[in-house]
Amino acid sequence: MAQSLSDRTIKIVVPYSAGGGNDSFARALQKPLEEILNTSVTVQNIAGGGGVVGYTQVLAARADGFTVTIPNNAIFTLQGMGNATFEYDDFDYIARVTAEPYVLTSNPQLGWQGLDDVAASDTPVRIGFPGVGSSAHIMAVAIVEGLGIEAQMVPYGGDADALAAAMGGHIDAVVTAPIAVASAVESGQLTGLGTTGESALLSGVPTFIDQGFDVTTLQWRGIAAPSGLDDDIRQQWVDALQTALDDPEFQQVMSNLGADVAPLYGDELDAFVERTAANMVPLAQQLRQ
Repeated sequence: MAQSLSDRTIKIVVPYSAGGGNDSFARALQKPLEEILNTSVTVQNIAGGGGVVGYTQVLAARADGFTVTIPNNAIFTLQGMGNATFEYDDFDYIARVTAEPYVLTSNPQLGWQGLDDVAASDTPVRIGFPGVGSSAHIMAVAIVEGLGIEAQMVPYGGDADALAAAMGGHIDAVVTAPIAVASAVESGQLTGLGTTGESALLSGVPTFIDQGFDVTTLQWRGIAAPSGLDDDIRQQWVDALQTALDDPEFQQVMSNLGADVAPLYGDELDAFVERTAANMVPLAQQLRQ
């Protein structure tokens, strides 16, 4: 008979340093989960290798539901880039909790208003992104393929540097998250050209699909455990999360992060993971060649 999640302390491993979006996500879930499950929930930051160290340590734990982590697209990019010994199906995915699109913005002096303008460029488009091998890097490649353009890919150390380069005209466009670019789009410092999905922060920017380009991959956060999780424990997690996601403080933190609470469980989650992996892993493999 499976244990109850109330029996022992639950550990959520964040495979990044404290203070980032994934850390904020985990800590926002901590209190409501403790109240719902009547147990202690600890958050442990294990940084290194862009997520490799933390994810690897989670996979070394027992698949009993008491050690979980925060999955996102890094799992697929790490696999495709050959930077990890694990594969995405070494995890049991319990839930997708939040989702947010990637967004392509440009320097307004170019006069581009939408994706057709980018696709019509007769010179290589200089596209920036934060982080070599990051999911934004992978999505920049996907966008170039989706638009059928020639491009010069320009990596930066983070969102701030990439956005400053676009606003300064050093590059033509940048791929990043809505939260990073929303204020620049609102102020007119950058032009929103397209998002890979709906975003409350960028409601005025049309999606790639709306403009006739099939680029739909989303960034996401959720809960995952080592493969082999008992079905009863999985259901306990799902039941707890369904209640925790209604917590007003949790929802406020997600709003501050620019992430929409968009939960998926069960078959819908499995289909989402498989679809995202099918998009991200091959593109990441291209980068290592």
